[in-house]
Amino acid sequence: MCVVTELCHHFAKRYPKKFVSIGHPISVILVLVATPFFFTLQMFYIAPKIFNDVLYKIYWVVAIFITYNILGNMIFCYLYNSSVERLPKEGKLPVPEEEHLWHYCEICQKLMPPRSWHCALCGCCILKRDHHCLFTATCVGHNNHRYFFWFTFYMTLGTCLSLVTSLVYGIMSGISIPFYDMFYLFMKDTSPTSCSYCQYIILLLNNVACAVPALMLAFQIQIVCHNATYYQIFDRTYDLGFRKNCKLIMGQRGLWTFLSPTLKSPLLHDGTQWQMRPDSKLLNAPKANVN
Repeated sequence: MCVVTELCHHFAKRYPKKFVSIGHPISVILVLVATPFFFTLQMFYIAPKIFNDVLYKIYWVVAIFITYNILGNMIFCYLYNSSVERLPKEGKLPVPEEEHLWHYCEICQKLMPPRSWHCALCGCCILKRDHHCLFTATCVGHNNHRYFFWFTFYMTLGTCLSLVTSLVYGIMSGISIPFYDMFYLFMKDTSPTSCSYCQYIILLLNNVACAVPALMLAFQIQIVCHNATYYQIFDRTYDLGFRKNCKLIMGQRGLWTFLSPTLKSPLLHDGTQWQMRPDSKLLNAPKANVN
C-alpha cells in the first residue's frame, strides 16, 4: 500500500494534469461500480440465505442507510470546495496581529492563511489542506473534511459488513479452506467447482475493498482526535481537545453529522484563523517585524 502511494505521489508531481485526467475517472468509477456491486450481491444473493425475514428487512434498512451515506458524502466532499480563492475578499487578507502566522505561496504569489498549502493537482492553495483524494476527485480541506471522514467511515462499515456476511455464507455453504489460502486448492487432488472459485474471488475482492478504506479511516480518526492533517499527523499545535476538535472539523453538530451529509452543521470559522494550544511553540514564537 505504501509503495502504491509513493508511486502515485511521484507520478502526480511529475505529470499533475495527466495524473488527474487518468486517476480521477478511474478512482471515481471504481467506487461507483463497487458500491452497487456489493450492495446487489449482499441484498439479492447472500443476505436472503443467511437471515430470517425480520433480520433481512432490518438489513435492508441498514444497507440503504450505509449506501446513501457512502455516495452522499462522496458527492458533498466533491461539491464543497476548500480553495482559498473561495474566501470573500476580506478573508484573503490577514488581520495585523496574525500576519506573522501567514505564509507566502511562491506559486500563487500571495499571502496564504495558516494551515493552507498549495496543491499541484488542484492548481491552488487549500484551506487546512489534508490531502488530495482521488476517490472524491478533489482536495480534502477545511470545508469538506467532514464529508471525507464519513465517506471513509461508511465505506469501511459497509465493506466490513459485506465481508462478515460473505464469510458466514461461505461457512454455511461448506467452504472449509480460508479464502486467503485459495492457492492451496491447486495442491489438492480434488478440483473445486466454479462456484467455489467465484466465492473465493469475491471474498478476496471484499478484503481489498475493506482494507483500503479501513486504512484511510485509521488515519482520519487520528487526524480528527488531534485536529491534525495527513501530512502533519503527529502535529499537536492545534489540538484543543476531542470535543472541540470534532466541532472544528464536523461543524456545530459534531459527530451527529454521521446521520446524513445533508444535515446542516455550520463550521466554527472560515478556515483562516486557527486557535493553537497554550503550550504551542508556534504560539509562543516571537512575532516577525512587519513594518
